[in-house]
Amino acid sequence: MKSEELFKKKFYQWLPEDRRNFFEQEGIELNEIDSKTLERLNRLSENVIGQVRLPLGVIPNLIVNKRKYIVPMAVEEPSVVAAANHASKIFNQNGGVEAVSIRNGIYGQIVLEVTNDFDINSFTRQFPELINQANQKFASLVKHGGGVCKIEASQKDNLVFLRILVDPAEAMGANKTNAILEFLGNKLEKQANIEQNLYAILSNYPTQLTTAKVNLNVDSVGGFKVAEKLVLLSKIGRNDIYRAVTNNKGIMNGVDSVLIATGNDYRGVEAATAVWANKSGNYTSLSKWKIEEDKLIGELTVPLAIGVVGGSISAREDIKQSFNLLGQVSAKQLAEIIAATGLANNFSALLAISTKGIQAGHMKLQARNLVATLNANEEEKEEVLKKLQQSKKYTQEAALEFLSEIRKDKK
Repeated sequence: MKSEELFKKKFYQWLPEDRRNFFEQEGIELNEIDSKTLERLNRLSENVIGQVRLPLGVIPNLIVNKRKYIVPMAVEEPSVVAAANHASKIFNQNGGVEAVSIRNGIYGQIVLEVTNDFDINSFTRQFPELINQANQKFASLVKHGGGVCKIEASQKDNLVFLRILVDPAEAMGANKTNAILEFLGNKLEKQANIEQNLYAILSNYPTQLTTAKVNLNVDSVGGFKVAEKLVLLSKIGRNDIYRAVTNNKGIMNGVDSVLIATGNDYRGVEAATAVWANKSGNYTSLSKWKIEEDKLIGELTVPLAIGVVGGSISAREDIKQSFNLLGQVSAKQLAEIIAATGLANNFSALLAISTKGIQAGHMKLQARNLVATLNANEEEKEEVLKKLQQSKKYTQEAALEFLSEIRKDKK
């Protein structure tokens, strides 16, 4: 397309090839991408010019509720995948993870501005009919086992707050919930004594909660003293905010990796998790570890509003690959797998701190990223990696020094 024709359009209306050409003419180097992939990605997002890839790693065997799963993890940090795998082996030796997922639904909010003559008692009497109308309008969701479950109302001055619980069935449900809320909001706005519908939108408040639990023989974790130290670290995480937030970050390493690999909304889960960690009024660790009768018991509860259908899940080949690995799973089962992975990452981090420290294994794995930046061939990179791991020197300077030594020896 000619430049003058192109600039008459808004940027989001351009073809992705035209956006790429524009940036390349500005001297910006872009990675190569085939036209079919670019076209497919352009249907998924806005202003698309390329893609960012993440490595897809796996836990080849994680037992959750007596069923074995291959768990996909999309993350660029090798220690996250390694930690989950290390924990899974210990978990599996002890019978695996027990998990329970409660999927009550998603809350949405409608906020109405009302007149002084508004009567909330007569207003709430129409809720059963409103639920019926919404479920008739969105019959496809009801057909799949979902729909509007409940409407609650409260009033503060001239504002009425409606809280609507929607069962999204097997989907994440954000788009469907928002559509239902707008349908109800438009109906209500037309009623007498209602000035305006201020907003009608879902809330990411935690409602769909999943708990994962393990019972481990203390011998399988390195003995009673190690288990005691791990429990002490857990206790500190429940009472000290500096430890708690880092503890939870470790949990979310595992949780987010599986969310991303399965095309779920990790941003919504992160937001809900932050609220859940602060539900008592004091921010605390999401996990809890204790010792009972020579057993190390770990438990984690996380809010997981996730799905296995809808959104971009069915439209992305990379996400289909993840579900091929998982096998046929329901949204409830996937939530249980995700919580189990978060507990695995939490356990590995606490175990490492309780024994050899977190940095040793972490840096050993991060050495790969360090070596990847070297201007060297693959054989040289492998040799540098070995030397870094043997010397336990994990710096750019050490990598360059070892590379120089290798090249001198070959002359």
